[in-house]
Amino acid sequence: MVSPVPTHLAPVVPLAWALRSAGHEVLVACQPDVVVTARLAGFGVAVVGDAYDDIGRRRREAPPAGAGAGAGPGSAADAGGPPWPMLARKWRERIDRVLGPYLAVARRWRPDLIVADPLELAAPLVAGELGIRYVHHRWGVDAFGDERWGHARRALSEVSGARPGDGPPAPSAVLDPCPPRLQEPGLSRGAGIRFVPFNGSGSRPGLAPPRGARICVCFGTRTVALGGADVVRRTLRALTGPGASAEVVVAGADAEWGELPDGVRVLGSTPLHLFLSECSLVVHHGGAGTTLTATSFGLPQLVLPQAPYLVEHGRRLADCGAGAMLADGEQGAEDIRGAVADLLSRPGPARAARELAREMAAMPAPGSWVAPLEELAGRTAG
Repeated sequence: MVSPVPTHLAPVVPLAWALRSAGHEVLVACQPDVVVTARLAGFGVAVVGDAYDDIGRRRREAPPAGAGAGAGPGSAADAGGPPWPMLARKWRERIDRVLGPYLAVARRWRPDLIVADPLELAAPLVAGELGIRYVHHRWGVDAFGDERWGHARRALSEVSGARPGDGPPAPSAVLDPCPPRLQEPGLSRGAGIRFVPFNGSGSRPGLAPPRGARICVCFGTRTVALGGADVVRRTLRALTGPGASAEVVVAGADAEWGELPDGVRVLGSTPLHLFLSECSLVVHHGGAGTTLTATSFGLPQLVLPQAPYLVEHGRRLADCGAGAMLADGEQGAEDIRGAVADLLSRPGPARAARELAREMAAMPAPGSWVAPLEELAGRTAG
């Protein structure tokens, strides 16, 4: 079960492949927003409810330009955390729409176990109704994970029909693909599962060996759709032009980005894992998938978050010495150019990034979780 954002499925895909390869049936139950991603990954899909349109909702709910506090990338943490009452209302509104369809699918298909991302709050309710266990699979750094779950249990207690204060059942396991040293300090410890990049399918680009550093710039479609392409254009201006010595490749370029500077190699929708082995540094928006993919290749990272929920990966990379983050108001072309030069000139960031990659590689592979999940489900394939 997946919350209605396509990238929320990606971290779970390798585990689902492992379960399928072991002979188990795997069904992705999701709203229409995730269907294309699920089918491209090779899974059967049960479509639940109507499209959520997360990008459209965020655009409609965004404060007017210049509205002041709360709009900047650092505001969630700086203000003491996310707006929990508003989120609780949204969670309940969505559950009211999708719980019935989810239960209808589950009663027909009769799963033995549910694996869900932490924001698919229908999962514990469906598991409780069917009397089966469920597992949470984190995306990456989860600074507010424990606090979110506490608020979610309270918000959904009436929906679940539980006694006041009880709420939905807790997960039987929490799988965490984030290397422990990168994960938020103080977050409840999850069970490690190695991150295996799934960025979609594509062809390996024919990149010639770089003459010097090669920098990958990747801001994701959601970042540009919600905040515009100014940060992308500013980043590319900072990395190109007279005196620039590094080669720049861009992943996920969109028509909204406009004309790109000379010397920038556009790789379109080529999956990151097909070319990051040939790069020296990644500049990105702070998404979990981009962060952990770059981490798996041992690359230092510069994070330019464009929303509060994208700050946590940049902060943790900086704390680990494997990267840097530029907050709102610090993302001018000179700031970006200086941060990139610093990360490439010192040996520390590359060394720390390689250490994180080694820690990630030592985590249990997704396939090693098949037997424990079989035990939780109470049955094996065949």
